[in-house]
Amino acid sequence: MTIKISFGDYALQNNETLTQRIQFVYSPLNELFRSLHVLLNPRHHGMNIDWALEARQTLSDDFFNQLHYFELIYELGVPPIFFNNFENLTNDLDEEINNLKRFLSHENPKNVWQSLAQAAQQRENQFIPKLAKSLEWRDYQPTNSKQLLADLQSDPQKVYGNLFGFIDDYRRAVFDKTWQDRSLSQFLINEIKNQSTYLRDHGFVNLINHLEVDRLHWQQNQLMVTKPFDQQINLGNHDVILLVPSYFVWPHLFVDRFEDGVTITYDALNKIKTKVNPDELSEIFNALSDPVRLRIMKYLSDEPLTTQSLGQIMTMSASTVSHHLKLLKQAKLVKTQKDRKFVLYSPTNLIDDLIPGFYTYLNQSD
Repeated sequence: MTIKISFGDYALQNNETLTQRIQFVYSPLNELFRSLHVLLNPRHHGMNIDWALEARQTLSDDFFNQLHYFELIYELGVPPIFFNNFENLTNDLDEEINNLKRFLSHENPKNVWQSLAQAAQQRENQFIPKLAKSLEWRDYQPTNSKQLLADLQSDPQKVYGNLFGFIDDYRRAVFDKTWQDRSLSQFLINEIKNQSTYLRDHGFVNLINHLEVDRLHWQQNQLMVTKPFDQQINLGNHDVILLVPSYFVWPHLFVDRFEDGVTITYDALNKIKTKVNPDELSEIFNALSDPVRLRIMKYLSDEPLTTQSLGQIMTMSASTVSHHLKLLKQAKLVKTQKDRKFVLYSPTNLIDDLIPGFYTYLNQSD
């Protein structure tokens, strides 16, 4: 059974017009909601079981009451209305939450209620059939969503206030520290940069396979998403597909329709497959064992530089800098590119793949 996503005639003209329909989304708020989903049932999320069990020990009974009260928002896919239908994208969690507050203060509460009511109906009928329960949703039981829906009808502003209070409490207790300790910002940014480069160089059809998500594939000019139900989504010429990488979403894959197209939230954590043998790893650690080379890596992470430029910045001879760059290049930590008569050095993706958020640990003392 499959979700079939078809494109308009304009998008199917060639690779360029098809690629124009694709955008990547960086959303800390999405990760916050997805992490709440993991806390609901940690045993279904083995890749984050350590985080979930540790987090649950720090949270109060009142938090879990609230977690279940609001779970209709995030227990499956998060309704796009809680991202303001992706009209005001931002890279800051505080700003995303403030945008949502402003949006909900002006949005007709009936639309919010209808969005969640539809999610409840889909959850209990089409989206959680017997086949789905036998696979990724084994032992899953939908929560009773009637109280939240009733409260939205009677006093929506109170519900919104409680929701944002719940989010604030969760951030203070768990999420903000998780975001920092696990370098989730850099993790998501690296994923988007890598996949965007691949999209530019190879096109959307090849990107689908490169994402390494088994349930996504291209067939007969349609994007096919394997799910335990059938659905046809027809995109217009102005509609887009938003690809939303997530650290927390495994083992699920979420497809949500919104006003301007479709969002696909996919697992990025399971794709970290950088492998090095012990000799290579020893060479990498040796290259990173010198404070001078660490400083060089930090400078190069800000912008590509020549040997001479690094020498001036670090008040070292060009020959000394060249020696350190040679060791970094042998370890595959830096690469070169020519710009006219200049040779510019810049970091490879290797250190980000091995140690996400590596550069955030380096303070430049010069």
